Amino acid sequence: MNLLTHLSEVKAHLEAHPISLLFIKMANCGVCDATLEKTIKLLEAYPEVEGRIVSIEKTPEISGEFLVFAAPTILLFFEGKEVHRQSRIVVFGELEDALASVRRFG
Repeated sequence: MNLLTHLSEVKAHLEAHPISLLFIKMANCGVCDATLEKTIKLLEAYPEVEGRIVSIEKTPEISGEFLVFAAPTILLFFEGKEVHRQSRIVVFGELEDALASVRRFG
C-alpha cells in the first residue's frame, strides 16, 4: 500500500477507484503498525480494493475532512462514499465482512 501525503491525493484516489480503503495511522504507533500489517495481508484476498496509507502527521487535514480523531482508523469506500469505519481496535472479522459485501456490489 502506498502512502498519500496530500488531501488532494486522497480525494483523487477515492474518485479514481470504485472500491478504496484508507488506512490512517500515526508515527511511533505499535498498534498502527501491527494493524497495518494484518490489513495488508487481508487485502491480498481482495485485489479489487485499492488500499492506501495516510499519516495523520503528514496530512493533518485528513482529521477534519473525514472526522478521524484516533489511530489507527480504517475507512472503506464504495464509489466515493464511506461504507465502513473502524478506529483504534480493528475487528478483522467485521472488516472482512464489509470487504466481502462491497465485493458483491462492485
